[in-house]
Amino acid sequence: MTGLSVASQTALKAMIQAAPDDALVKLSRALRTTPGERVDWIRRMIMGEQAVRRMRAAAFGPLVPMFRARMDGVRALTFPAPVLGGLWRQVCARQPALVDQAREMTVGGGEIDAGLLDQFCVSAAAVLRDDPASVWSPLKPETAEELAACFDLAPLARAALPMLGRWTGPPDPDSEASLRLMMRDAERIGENAAVRMTEILLANISEAPLILRVIGRVANTDGEERFLAESELADFGERLFERLEVAAEALDEFHPARAALGDAEAVAGRLTAAAEILRQMELSLAMTPDGDWGARFQALKMRMSRGLDNVMGLAPRLVDKALPLERVRIVGAMSRMAPVMDAAAHGPLMDQARSALVVLSGARSASAVLGCGGQRAQICDTLQKRLMPYGDELIEGLNAGDVKDEAHVAVLAELCAGFLELCDAAPAAKALRRRLAATGATAAPSPRVA
Repeated sequence: MTGLSVASQTALKAMIQAAPDDALVKLSRALRTTPGERVDWIRRMIMGEQAVRRMRAAAFGPLVPMFRARMDGVRALTFPAPVLGGLWRQVCARQPALVDQAREMTVGGGEIDAGLLDQFCVSAAAVLRDDPASVWSPLKPETAEELAACFDLAPLARAALPMLGRWTGPPDPDSEASLRLMMRDAERIGENAAVRMTEILLANISEAPLILRVIGRVANTDGEERFLAESELADFGERLFERLEVAAEALDEFHPARAALGDAEAVAGRLTAAAEILRQMELSLAMTPDGDWGARFQALKMRMSRGLDNVMGLAPRLVDKALPLERVRIVGAMSRMAPVMDAAAHGPLMDQARSALVVLSGARSASAVLGCGGQRAQICDTLQKRLMPYGDELIEGLNAGDVKDEAHVAVLAELCAGFLELCDAAPAAKALRRRLAATGATAAPSPRVA
């Protein structure tokens, strides 16, 4: 007895089946030491669902990544997530003997024979063609047929995946020959099979730009973009250009004066991803200035380089406004610049400086690819020379006890340390925080600086 009503059990089963893998792991850990019949029932349900997913992942292996969107945002062939669970249940209902054989093979930690796993995929294709509504009621017939065609290729893809690392790695005549042979085998299975097989391979590649190496070697063009841009696989390159356009547009629209910190982090993330795409395209393709891809590549690279130059160039001026200096008299007519001890620790000026520095920090790898690494290094050096003396004077003021508001000055010192981190001066930031802690002053509430 579980102490749960039938309706409650049904609802909990549905929730557990719909939960992401990581959510099930967290829930299982949370309930590990909780007593009670109801909790025991939920634990058993979770363990059963995890076992089902492990077998399902083994059976549908090459296609499982196609039931979730790519983390990098690159456009790819994907299918609705609910279809995966519904399809597996229908396959198990049709082929209970296959399920029993698979369970017997896994006893004692054994592995399921690849031939048996391929039979699951054959059955899945049949279910999708015979009764797609039984898998998931909103599933459209054309989507079901596309997925069925992918399952037709699943056995071939399963055998091919161990070679994927070599196909996306350094040039290797033997592996390239095996790739072209695999694609010829795929083309015998059905129309547009080469494109679908490339979709399956892309789904199993974490770094999307590496697919260019695959399509270049399939086409046997030595990566010449003018041939790839006109091939049936050209759309895979177009998808990468889409991500470059998104990154370039985000950078064009970004300005610290009208951006939140989250916007700056998003721009920096897109810029880093775009730089990796550019780097891989340069490595994988033989660009020609008069080619369609080559001209677009250079235009986008220059556009992002200019945009990054503009944002980075704002950083020193914005830092000067956020952590201002003022002229103080020393002796007679002699004076020097010193920190404004009562400068605002919060507000638009601080937010703008932080946003510009977040992009500056996040552009470490991108600046090298875009050809403005030297300018970035120079700006970071300028900022370090500006911020280190500023932090020193704040600490000296705290140690001397001649500041009116120690807590406020401590906040400014913490902000200064955060800014130093964002301009590649982590050791200096650490030293400043250590000296701040030694003063006994408390920077509360501590602002977010990195």
